[in-house]
Amino acid sequence: MNLIPFAIIIAIIGLVVWEIFGEEKKLRPWLVAGLAFIIGMTVFGNYFLLSRKVDNKLRVVGYASKNFESDLVKWTLTVQKNTDVNGLMGAYTSMTADMNSFKDLLLAAGITEKDINIQPPTSNPLFAEYGQITGYSVNQTIYILSSDIKKVEGLALNPEFFAKRGLVLQQSSLAYLYSKLPELKKQLLGEATADALARAREITSSAKARLGKIKSARAGVFQITEPYSTDVSDYGFYNTNTRSKSISVTVTTEFDI
Repeated sequence: MNLIPFAIIIAIIGLVVWEIFGEEKKLRPWLVAGLAFIIGMTVFGNYFLLSRKVDNKLRVVGYASKNFESDLVKWTLTVQKNTDVNGLMGAYTSMTADMNSFKDLLLAAGITEKDINIQPPTSNPLFAEYGQITGYSVNQTIYILSSDIKKVEGLALNPEFFAKRGLVLQQSSLAYLYSKLPELKKQLLGEATADALARAREITSSAKARLGKIKSARAGVFQITEPYSTDVSDYGFYNTNTRSKSISVTVTTEFDI
């Protein structure tokens, strides 16, 4: 209980009574000083009691995890074609024809056109030992985002198309994603909170204490890794290298007891 408001009220009432009924004006300063002393001691006593008050709260960390399968794959590949100093225009023309042929291959394999994104080509000079330009490398990047994971994997693991055309694969990588991740995260947060409540009940039951209402809950970062991995990060982890994944999260809760 906070005693400060009561002390202030008592002081005000004392001053009013003295003002109305008091006859000896010389004693008034002593009354003011006494009331100030009472208020000061009350304030000190109040803060002393608050400092000694036990914080009757129970902090519990809940945990939840779940294995799931990716339902999207993103294939990123960058191809390169080299040419001599006078062949840059021909390299651009050849690269454009190769990319059109590659797009036709993807469409014939069942990849929809909206899932194919071809970036504009770029070129970089090639230098000899003493800084002389000897040619150019023409590069082009393609992104394929599809829910047909097996089909994209089959295409990505067969570089025959590029080898036949003298194209160098600078980069070719598959990133496995999940389209329903927000819903999955909500589910995990609910399960982690329920786990914290179950742990709190077990603790208070064993200690013969009463569990009160939850006062606060703070979610940790999500860790999305390959199954049975020990990889974690303070900022969260999202592994896209494997189709199978595991997601986990903690929720730190505080209960009144």
